[in-house]
Amino acid sequence: MPTSIYPYLAAVPVNLLPICSDCNFEKKDRVPTRYEEQTLHPYFDEVDDDRWLRARLITRSADGRVYRAKPLDSPAGWLIEFYVDPPTSWDARFAERVRFHFEIFKLAPLFEDQAADDLPGIELSIEEAFQAGGAPDVRAHLEGLARSRARLHKNSWMVALYEELAAHDWFCSGGFRQVAAG
Repeated sequence: MPTSIYPYLAAVPVNLLPICSDCNFEKKDRVPTRYEEQTLHPYFDEVDDDRWLRARLITRSADGRVYRAKPLDSPAGWLIEFYVDPPTSWDARFAERVRFHFEIFKLAPLFEDQAADDLPGIELSIEEAFQAGGAPDVRAHLEGLARSRARLHKNSWMVALYEELAAHDWFCSGGFRQVAAG
């Protein structure tokens, strides 16, 4: 709860959470008016048991239309998009709360920036996998990266990214070169 509105809660242990300055700024003095507008509490809200963070690789034609690029295509543009995909076992109100948290803290653009920084760093290992065995080896390499990251944090942006890239035939068949080039 914002200390500017509830100063007496400033030192209550349950309200003392480490938060970066960017997130604290985004949170501002917002007070939820309904359950779905509450941000998640890292100690009380269980969101790590289920997969809910996903990514999609979007490719665009020269006229700007979204289409699913195929191997050997040269799309005019591409982007990685992160989104909340709650499991069907979740209560609808809780799913909305996770979406709200994701939006209020602007996690999609944050993860997209992190992915843009990460992809050039793994380009060499992807190229080596491609040279060794083509698209199947690229796919296996990316799936291995996703499994490795998921052991600690199944909702890591890296897990979502690597799973999506592994599932995309265009990316695994050489599209990774276009993505790595920017």
